[in-house]
Amino acid sequence: MGTKVDPGIESDGCDGRLEVFEEWGLTMLTVPLEERFNSAFLHFCAAMDGAPGGAVTEPDAETGEQWDNLHVLGHVSEMLEYWLAEVLRVLTHGPDEPFGRLKRSPERIARIERSSELAVDELRHEIHLRALATIDLCRLLTPEQLSIRGLHPKFGLMTVERILMEFGVEHLHEHALQLESL
Repeated sequence: MGTKVDPGIESDGCDGRLEVFEEWGLTMLTVPLEERFNSAFLHFCAAMDGAPGGAVTEPDAETGEQWDNLHVLGHVSEMLEYWLAEVLRVLTHGPDEPFGRLKRSPERIARIERSSELAVDELRHEIHLRALATIDLCRLLTPEQLSIRGLHPKFGLMTVERILMEFGVEHLHEHALQLESL
């Protein structure tokens, strides 16, 4: 099982590696997790800067929630803090540690309401600090740490890497698109 790596390939502003998986005859661009998270964060920042005030989001398909800009910012601020803590919990307590929450969790709803009461500048500052902390963590994690699994109540077993991708990278992109649609 050998791979060859060619450094310096670029894609969408992220430095990546072209990896050749000889046993499967595949070649693919891989981008380090911290660069994927940074790209999602920059996408969210651009959407946040361009979002009009006073508009509300389309209703969420699962919960029916509709948010104004302040609620979106409040959620992103609290979710960055929440998922960073959850990743650290899985890393600390080891394999198959229960973690996470569901969209309808009362704790989630309360955290969003509390966060959305903050001033926009304070929320932006929190989002920035929490995103940078997560990017730094992504940079430090070893392949072994990224493969540690936790047990989510809806999605089952998830690796630390999948947790960071699903609830960090992909979630930031989702909220960027949400702001862009206003």
